Amino acid sequence: MTPDEAFAKLAKSKFRSRFHLSPADRRYIEEKGLETIRRHAADFVRERLAPANPPNDGRQTPMRGHPVFIAQHATATCCRGCLETWWKFPKGIPIPQERQERLVDFLMAWIERECSSFRCQRCGACCRIPNGIVRVSEAEIARIAAFLGMTEAEFIDRETELAPDRRGLVLKSRPDGACVWLSDDNLCRIQPVKPDKCRTFPHEWTNPDSHEVCPAMSARFGEG
Repeated sequence: MTPDEAFAKLAKSKFRSRFHLSPADRRYIEEKGLETIRRHAADFVRERLAPANPPNDGRQTPMRGHPVFIAQHATATCCRGCLETWWKFPKGIPIPQERQERLVDFLMAWIERECSSFRCQRCGACCRIPNGIVRVSEAEIARIAAFLGMTEAEFIDRETELAPDRRGLVLKSRPDGACVWLSDDNLCRIQPVKPDKCRTFPHEWTNPDSHEVCPAMSARFGEG
């Protein structure tokens, strides 16, 4: 089975498909570099997956904390049970070195695909998604207010409103639904400090209209 065939198989699983690199994961990869991430992947595979009977098998791979952990859950290489179910490698025997290297290649292929799969076209469509809301945390409010030279109280009063579900604050929108911080040339006027929900688009958005509105998402999923 080729990597593309394996990824196509994984894409049919709602559970496997829900795993994506977080902004922190991406920053970690940028800081460390892919070669370091590969070494980490090799270590995790050798120590936690390759033994015939790994300690705590089925629970040895955390759900967060390292990009490789996310990749393992996304590719069903997180434990010997998943490895057997998905990729037909039997439990109870050590994974040979050659197979370990192939697993590392598979994990790195997923990570590299994840890092390059979304290409923003700078069209501003994501800032105009119908009914799209951007929640802001206390830390984000403080960061944006400082960037704008405002107090947090001023920013909250002028630029936020209560979320529709009354759970926290969201950035205000224009009457047409566009974000108030979108400039006429489709750029974000608070780009250096924009909220994580915007920074992580499309992974942190659940709006059903997102695929239809964003041309980069449509291209990514073969739509249109």
